[in-house]
Amino acid sequence: MWKVLVSLIMLFSVSCGYKAVDYRQKAKEVYCIREVKFPKAEATALDIFTREISDAVISSGNQLECSGNTTRFISVRVKSLNIRPIGYSPAQRATIYRIAVDLIFTVENRKSEPILEREIKETAQYSGIGLTGDVERRYAIEEIGRLINVRIFSLLTGQ
Repeated sequence: MWKVLVSLIMLFSVSCGYKAVDYRQKAKEVYCIREVKFPKAEATALDIFTREISDAVISSGNQLECSGNTTRFISVRVKSLNIRPIGYSPAQRATIYRIAVDLIFTVENRKSEPILEREIKETAQYSGIGLTGDVERRYAIEEIGRLINVRIFSLLTGQ
């Protein structure tokens, strides 16, 4: 009976695209996010960018830890972040935002020698309903954050 149950679970797991992860496997590198710098204060974007960069590092199979074990340091300098409302609801609330970001992504070793330095430029557009105040602006920033996540993931995995 148990063998049938286990085989059904395995069949279900394989058909759903489940892939077993061995957490005992050692991570490739140990990264630390040294800084995410903006030209002007933007707390929402700082929070979202830091979260998306952390997610990209972990998703790429590396470890995120700021300690003596750290072998790579990440610095992100945002050169520009433009968030513009381009569409309005009948109540004159912004419903469509266009967001563009230009940043420099740098990975350094322990000696502060650059290993990887890339300029990333992304543009996104977000459409909302315009009834929820400033929520659409935050969602637009999250959309650009997801694009940056994909770019950084591809840089770290070499794809």
